[in-house]
Amino acid sequence: MSVNPSISLNKVKEELVRCNEYVEKYSWLITELDESNQAFTVQMTSPLDNETYILEVIYSDYPELPLILEFVDPETGQRGTKHAYPKGCDSFFHGAPCICNPASRKSYKEFNPSGPHKPDKDWQLAGWKKHPKVGTLTTIDSILKAIYLRISDDRFYQRKRME
Repeated sequence: MSVNPSISLNKVKEELVRCNEYVEKYSWLITELDESNQAFTVQMTSPLDNETYILEVIYSDYPELPLILEFVDPETGQRGTKHAYPKGCDSFFHGAPCICNPASRKSYKEFNPSGPHKPDKDWQLAGWKKHPKVGTLTTIDSILKAIYLRISDDRFYQRKRME
């Protein structure tokens, strides 16, 4: 399955506009879109411990396939290490490491061998928005808001990075 890059780009631009309120209110830093790599980054700071998290978002084949959501260690620049990820109180920030939600392509074993979910009747890349556990995380703005709200709430965030 392949989505024309211009379709993915237009969809991302449309959804990022809905992030403006959060960008201003919570000082998110969203980079310019890197159209050749179909990627951008979002920097968020937890109000609980002032820890800064950098999320790389790769939008190839979006919205047919979920986004590739990858945290980047702000100290080393390494992508996908446990230390790049927030330490959560549930499985959302999964120790694989990945964001464990149907909205994250990295949580699917068929994309990422260390992903926690094998393909079955629910965990399919195609049709990911219909997965019962995706909840409201079907757009970039809702995904980014959910990540920020998790690093802003003691019920979901342990005020440290994964180890």
